[in-house]
Amino acid sequence: MNLHRSAAFLRTYHLLPHRLLNQACAQLMTAKTPAFAVQAAIRWWIRSADIDMSDFASVPYQTIEAFFLRELKAGARPIAEGIVCPVDGEVFATGAIAADSRLSVKGQVLSLSRLVNGHGHAASLTEYEGGCYVAIFLSPRGYHHIHVPVAAELVRSQWIPGRYFPQNAVALQHIPSVYERNERAALFWQTSQEQGAQPFITVLVGASMVGGIELEELPQSAWQTAHGTEYSRWYEKGQRFAHFRFGSTVVVLFPKGMVERLRVKVGDAVLMGQPLADPSAR
Repeated sequence: MNLHRSAAFLRTYHLLPHRLLNQACAQLMTAKTPAFAVQAAIRWWIRSADIDMSDFASVPYQTIEAFFLRELKAGARPIAEGIVCPVDGEVFATGAIAADSRLSVKGQVLSLSRLVNGHGHAASLTEYEGGCYVAIFLSPRGYHHIHVPVAAELVRSQWIPGRYFPQNAVALQHIPSVYERNERAALFWQTSQEQGAQPFITVLVGASMVGGIELEELPQSAWQTAHGTEYSRWYEKGQRFAHFRFGSTVVVLFPKGMVERLRVKVGDAVLMGQPLADPSAR
């Protein structure tokens, strides 16, 4: 029985020691011995999730975490025109950002302000009203690194501490406000002047068990601060900027006027680099 899909178990998940579970799972994921058990677990994962390994580099994996963070073969995820998907996964939600700044994900109505700011911060989100959002749940069978959907400068990050609830579709039916309660990182971006100097936000939502959010080339001690961290780091479209140490969700928020139309819908299986949205003509 998969406990993360059991309604009775999920309704009591708040009683569990999330951080202790994460620490124990992290030790298991990074263990190299016994090697036969590690390899057996990886083979079981490939079979049970029906993973197509032809997309991934053929290298030995010494730990379950190394397998989880497996690299793609060259050319396995071509970068399309327009605004592209930042991750592999399933589209859990799309929609317009209403004047009251509410988002709807699998029947949960979320506050945009609490999603991005938590309870102690106050980044203005006025320009996002009339824009749109996409929430993508990373597939257990896919590629688990996160890439920039359009060329942009990372200007700020805001770490929001929290719990580590599961985020599969069943969990979202039984655990309220998961995206507002879990640990997350809100990353604020700005496109170039040639692209209209438009902002957008990616919110990385940590999940149950390991739950770790990692920004490329940025140690957690540098950005997991109460008051946020300022940057001036340029990323080309499709460049990798983060990963999860286990499964999770990415929410992308676009301001009014940046997107002409979304190219995905709820329930779609998506791959990193495929079209996510058509940019507005300027």
